Amino acid sequence: MNRNKLLTLYRTMLIAREIDRVEQQIASRGEAFFHLSGAGHEATAALAEYLTPSDWLHCHYRDRALLVARGISPRTFFDNLLCNEYAPGSGRRMSAFFSDPQLNVLSMVAPTGNNAVQAAGVAAAVKDQDNHPIVYCGVGDGTTQQGEWLEGVAEAVRSNLPVLFIVQDNRWAISTNTEGQTCFSRADGQATDLFGLPIHYVDGRDVLFADKVFAQVVAEMREQRKPAMIVMQVERLGSHTNADDQSIYRSEEDLAEAQLHGDPITNLEEHLTAYGMTTAELKVIRAQVDDQVAAAEEEALQAKDPLPALDACIQHPVELTHPNKETFGSQRGDASDTANMLNMKDAMRQVLLNHLLVDPSVTLYGEDIEDPKGDVFGVTRGLSTRFPGRVMNSPLSESTIIGSSIGRALTGQRPVAFLQFADFMPTAYNQIVNELATMHWRSDGQWSVPVIIMVACGGYRPGLGPYHAQTYESVLAHCPGIDVVMPSSAHDAAGLLNAAFLSQRPTVFLYPKACLNDSDKSTSADVHEQFVPLGVARKIQSGHDLTLVGWGNTVSICEQTATALEQVGIATDIIDLRSISPWDQKLVLSSAEKTARLIVVHEDNQTCGLGAEVIATVAEKAKLPVAMRRVTRPDTHIPCNFPNQTLLLPGLKRTLAAAAELLDLDLKWEEKPAPSDGNAFIEAIGSGPADESIEIVELYVDAGQQLQRGDVIASVEATKSVFDITCSIDGEVAEILCAVGDTVNVGENMIRLKTASGARAKPAVKEITGKPILHRRKSQNTLVLAREPRGHRAFDVGMSTVEIAKGSRVITNEELLGADNPMTSEDIVRRTGIRQRYWIDKNEDAISLSVHACQQVLEQQGLLIDDIDLVICSTTSPMSMTPSMACRILNGLSTGKETLIQAYDISAACSGYLYALQSGYDFLQSTPHGRVLVTTAEILSPLLDLNDFDTSILFGDATTATILYGENHFEHAAARIQRPELSAKGEDGSTLSVPFRNAGFIQMKGRRVFQEAVRCMMNSLNRVCDRDGIHVDELDLVVPHQANQRIIDAIQHRINPHVFSNIAQHGNTSSSTIPLCLHELLPSMEADQTLGLCAFGGGFTFGANIIKTL
Repeated sequence: MNRNKLLTLYRTMLIAREIDRVEQQIASRGEAFFHLSGAGHEATAALAEYLTPSDWLHCHYRDRALLVARGISPRTFFDNLLCNEYAPGSGRRMSAFFSDPQLNVLSMVAPTGNNAVQAAGVAAAVKDQDNHPIVYCGVGDGTTQQGEWLEGVAEAVRSNLPVLFIVQDNRWAISTNTEGQTCFSRADGQATDLFGLPIHYVDGRDVLFADKVFAQVVAEMREQRKPAMIVMQVERLGSHTNADDQSIYRSEEDLAEAQLHGDPITNLEEHLTAYGMTTAELKVIRAQVDDQVAAAEEEALQAKDPLPALDACIQHPVELTHPNKETFGSQRGDASDTANMLNMKDAMRQVLLNHLLVDPSVTLYGEDIEDPKGDVFGVTRGLSTRFPGRVMNSPLSESTIIGSSIGRALTGQRPVAFLQFADFMPTAYNQIVNELATMHWRSDGQWSVPVIIMVACGGYRPGLGPYHAQTYESVLAHCPGIDVVMPSSAHDAAGLLNAAFLSQRPTVFLYPKACLNDSDKSTSADVHEQFVPLGVARKIQSGHDLTLVGWGNTVSICEQTATALEQVGIATDIIDLRSISPWDQKLVLSSAEKTARLIVVHEDNQTCGLGAEVIATVAEKAKLPVAMRRVTRPDTHIPCNFPNQTLLLPGLKRTLAAAAELLDLDLKWEEKPAPSDGNAFIEAIGSGPADESIEIVELYVDAGQQLQRGDVIASVEATKSVFDITCSIDGEVAEILCAVGDTVNVGENMIRLKTASGARAKPAVKEITGKPILHRRKSQNTLVLAREPRGHRAFDVGMSTVEIAKGSRVITNEELLGADNPMTSEDIVRRTGIRQRYWIDKNEDAISLSVHACQQVLEQQGLLIDDIDLVICSTTSPMSMTPSMACRILNGLSTGKETLIQAYDISAACSGYLYALQSGYDFLQSTPHGRVLVTTAEILSPLLDLNDFDTSILFGDATTATILYGENHFEHAAARIQRPELSAKGEDGSTLSVPFRNAGFIQMKGRRVFQEAVRCMMNSLNRVCDRDGIHVDELDLVVPHQANQRIIDAIQHRINPHVFSNIAQHGNTSSSTIPLCLHELLPSMEADQTLGLCAFGGGFTFGANIIKTL
């Protein structure tokens, strides 16, 4: 080594030593609180000569001289010591830990050994770069017994990665002597290798000798691109830290020997003297160093404290978090198109493929993810074949998977790390919580590690538990600095995964394995277009009575609970949190304040679960009282026995019981009778959890037929698909309990089999619940939402009887069927309840019929058009947009004279009559002396496609007219009306649409309409009854929109009052159906009868009202 190089090295080592000395003084003055000395370890500075700017350093906390040599300034050391505003981490890190992205000095680790697997990840990322960079990993001798340091060495050896491991062996792990107790210093002497990696031993007290070894080893690494290990024997010249006193555990002789022979600076001065340096020259250098360090100290002491950071994460741009940024696939919700739909597993695979194609920095690393297996669940199948070297199997070591992925991310790559099960996450928890979660925060944004960790999680499947069934989302959410998501559908999985790739934060992506192949929650194949904002929940359905919050597997439980509650008209908000951290406080709080009742359902155990956080947040921030419950796993573990598992994990029974308690409902379970010995039943099953019933399309069995397990017994139609039901047990068909065309509730028996005595029952694969029976009860305990007190009594509003005008053509079922259709009139009646409908002829239209109905009601009520103050026309089929139908009808009623009256249309589909009543009611509150003419004008037959038989058999033509009276004219009314309760929820028209004239035909998906119509009308009816302080059972009659007799029957099945129907004679006449019913009812009803009106229409619009006969 030449003289100039020696002087440079000497100056560097002196600077490090002087920084140590001044730091000790600062600490002793009470101006700093922690100091960790590197005295005795300064020989690592010699390594800097052989490192290039493209090399990476993951340093040991005693590498202070090496850091100075690399370019860390003395001022930076003091800034870090004082934790001031200029410290590398803005005062967030202990003073011995540095980082500098410009110098490729990685953020040093406090849990010793964590840097080894990260160094291996960095080396894997840079190994093939043209300038042949290497990665330095420094540790102390005690650290070599850390499992993750050993894993890091093993990873470097296994993958032949250019990592230089230097162990600085000062023989002490704080107060524990390590001689004979490490992987290199063993009881039988010094080891020559570790995992086959040769160990080079260096005397770090002799800098010249260390320099030669460094030069040789680094040169070999650059040429051969392989790892190396050096054990550098040094003396620790000071105590472990300023809080330690090494004289307690080290002898005087040992300490004296260390000072006499172990100081590398003193030893280097002897070499410098041999080179001709005088004591005076060395003294000048020392003085210069002292001045340099003193100036740095003074500058640092003048700096201010940093501002505290209230968030551990990098700030997301608004594009990643705004609810309006969510994008869906081209076939949103159309799960019936199975050829172009992807389940969650396939959607995630396609997203990964897309990002591998467009971003060469993306890598995948995990156990068994290479082909031919392609992940234990098939998530990565085919990817390693297309991207060899970028989709890679890992060793069986979760900490290596995460640590090396962190290393890759530090170099700018976008690694995706796979953990097979959430249950194995604890073995990687150190790297997740201490490194991944803290990296951005502790470096004040100098480093980011946007690793995506994909983890299969959750139970609800036989054969799992306890170590393949956990979720751990609450543990992960407790780690500031990482995003945690858990989708329940294929769209959410695709959208959240795309969001994670755009995010600069680390993301733990928990995917429930029970949802991976759920075809009912599939999405369209264009997953590259799908995006879910982070921190934004998804509202699955809306209601006013109860909020259910779930995520992952429990979302379907919330859906089942809501379906059961619909039987008694309870309308539920279902919120899929889907983003666990951050979570959507705003949506949950808004919903809870609206419903005043909140249930959070999660499969993680109860204590400190995320449900507690949700409920605590609502309790702290809600402006109204909210009754809240949690449904969770008890504080125990998940058993493999599946019946036991279903009892411990949240299910329909416990969730519905919690809901019944909050809603003051009586709940009983109608258990299915156990089959007698020698008998078994085949039950109706749905295609998905939302199915309430199925329709028998074809039966393939006869009485007396022998069946074997797996034989197809029936083809059935469910909500989203036609599918086959197969036999689950060998036996003889004893009784067929259903027929073609029947609607059978899911879970009901279809076929009884005679089976061999003692035949083993099929094991349960889902929660066994039976059928819930719910009843509303009048109780003082019922929670009522606080409402704004009215400032005055509402004016009374009454209504007249109703007059009507129908199309003149009577169209029977037989006429529609014609001669060639194999169906019969009774087939149509069984499907719809309709026997005939009225259609207009060529001389009729909506205007002429409506004018006729209005003339009749005016004449019947003894009024002129000039007595009317407002005309409202409800229409789904306007003849023009301008003039409005109301104005054209007014023109027809004016008989050539000019009449000045307010007039406008309402377009609310089949709910339009109720919407018009509300508008009229509100008008009469401000004009109690007024009268309102409400007309419905529905001419639908010209909009029917006669080739679309399912739709064309439903609709008829009719117009109606009603007078609403303000309080000053109330004595003329036939009934008192209350203000209707109305609502709507947006729909894109794919379920139900009515086009403009000559622009197409009415389109409708009957099964979806059925589900929505029953739910919304029941919910609306219950809501208006609750508002007016009565129970649904107290109604004398319910008049629903006459859409389909099945819908009417479904409502009748749910309530006790009689439900009126006249659909057989009129068909579905949209907003005219309810007034058509009232036309028949009001003239003959006794006084003081209470009627409930409810409607549902396209859009979707829905509502209810209460009228009372006078």
